[in-house]
Amino acid sequence: MKLATSTGDFTGYAETTADKVKAFKGSKFKYINLEQTRVTPEYLSHSDDDLKKLHEKLLKSAEFAGVEYVVSHAPCFHFAIPDALNNKDNEEYKNNVNAIRRSIIMCNMLGIKRTVVHACVHSDFSVKDFYKYNTMFYRDIFETAEKCGVTIMTENWDNNSTHFSTGKEIRDFIEHMDHPLFAACWDTAHGNIDEKARNIGQYENILYLGDKLKGLHISDNFGDCHHHTWPFAGIIKFDSVMQALLDVNYDGYFTFEASYTLLHSANIPYHREPWEHNGKTVSKLLDPPIELKIKAVDLLYDVGKYILDSYGCFEK
Repeated sequence: MKLATSTGDFTGYAETTADKVKAFKGSKFKYINLEQTRVTPEYLSHSDDDLKKLHEKLLKSAEFAGVEYVVSHAPCFHFAIPDALNNKDNEEYKNNVNAIRRSIIMCNMLGIKRTVVHACVHSDFSVKDFYKYNTMFYRDIFETAEKCGVTIMTENWDNNSTHFSTGKEIRDFIEHMDHPLFAACWDTAHGNIDEKARNIGQYENILYLGDKLKGLHISDNFGDCHHHTWPFAGIIKFDSVMQALLDVNYDGYFTFEASYTLLHSANIPYHREPWEHNGKTVSKLLDPPIELKIKAVDLLYDVGKYILDSYGCFEK
C-alpha cells in the first residue's frame, strides 16, 4: 500500500492549489490527493481553455515538486438543493453538476483514476428523498466518468441524520446505483465522529464495504469534531482499520486528509484569532512557519510508514 497526502496540507502557505503542490518539493510524500474542493472559476465556467490553462499549471507544479497525482476530491457541493428534487433545471443544481463534471475531466487530463464526490444531503430529507436526489445526481455525472474512465467514490458522512454514515448504508446505495465506476471512500474521521458508525466500529464498517472500497481519507480525532490530525493524536483504533483493509484486499492508496496537523489560521472551519494587546494586533505566533509545517508533513509520512510497516504492507 502506498502513502498519499492532500494538497490542503499547505493551506494558508500558498494561495492556489498549484502553489500548494509546489510546496511538496523535497517532501517524503510522492503521491498526492488533488483537492479540487475549492470552487475556482475554472470549474464554474464552460470554457475548455480555462481547464487547459489550469491543467498546465497543475502539471508544471507536479513536475517541479517531483510528485504524482493519484487521487482527487471533487468540489464540495454536498448540500442538496430541495427544489432540484422535482426540477432538474434548477440553475444552482446545474452549475454544481457542471463543476463536478469539469473536475472529473481534470482528473482524466492528469491521469487520476479515482475521485471522491460527496453524496448530497439535507436535514429535511427522508431516506426516500436521499435516494431520489442522489440517484439523479450521480447519474448526471456518470456519463462524464465513463468517457474519462474515472471511478467515482462516494464517502461516509459524519452525521447519521444524513442516512449515509455506515458501511452498510454506503454499500446499499452503491448496489442500488449498480454502476461499474461507482465505489466507496471510507473516511476514518467521519467514522469516529458519527455515533452510529463509531459504535459499529471501523473494522466492521470497512468489512461491510468490502470490494466496493476504493479510497481512504485517513485522519484522527477524539470523536467530537473534525481535528484532521495525524494518527495517534486521537482515539481511533488504527489496528482495526489496518486489519480490515487487509481482510478486504484493499487496493487503493493510504491517503491522509490530516491537513490540520500544525493548524494554520486560514484552515476552515476552525480559526485561530490574533491577540489584541494594548490596542495592537499581536500575531507573532498566529501561525507555525512553513519550515515547521514542512517538517510536520514529513513526520506525517513517517507515521503512515510506521503504520503500514507494522502490518507488512508498505510500498514505496
